[in-house]
Amino acid sequence: MEQLIERVNKLATPAKAGIIAAILLLLTGGNYFFFIQDLETQIEGIKAEQLNKDRTLAEKQAIADNLSERRKEMDALEQRFQEALTQLPEKKDIEELLSQLNDVGKKSGLEIGRVTPGGEASQGFYSAIPISMAVAGNYHEIATFLQEIAGLRRIVNVSGLRLSNPTLRGDKVMLNSEFMATTFRFNDATKGGAK
Repeated sequence: MEQLIERVNKLATPAKAGIIAAILLLLTGGNYFFFIQDLETQIEGIKAEQLNKDRTLAEKQAIADNLSERRKEMDALEQRFQEALTQLPEKKDIEELLSQLNDVGKKSGLEIGRVTPGGEASQGFYSAIPISMAVAGNYHEIATFLQEIAGLRRIVNVSGLRLSNPTLRGDKVMLNSEFMATTFRFNDATKGGAK
């Protein structure tokens, strides 16, 4: 090593400067390739990770900022769902519906002759529950009854309406009416079966 140093000392100043510059370049290049390049790669990875975390934070912040609005939307959806369950309940509740039909019939001035619930028929996500009915009253009373049925909160379809046997009772023309009142209920596949 001493011999190498002596040889370098005997060289001219520009040569010494060139050797020193070459050594500095080698040290700098080695330092870059062995230390700095790895650090730059790590820094780029950390920057990319930071960018992803910033993006995730911005998304979650936007969600948090709109949380009260989302809660209002959820409350509105829940209310609409409850209204829909009133129209298309999950349970049969035939007794309640029959009571409503009886009340509407009496309110309309009808004589209710027969109310016979039929068997439930599944139609996919809902089941149809037919109710065979026979009532007697004048045309106006029957029409009022049907209009009141249409105004019920629960869905009830009337089909097969037949008016027959007109008879004069006092100053009223009485008619016998037979029809099928069909109501529906929601089938929840996760709960299974009729209720």
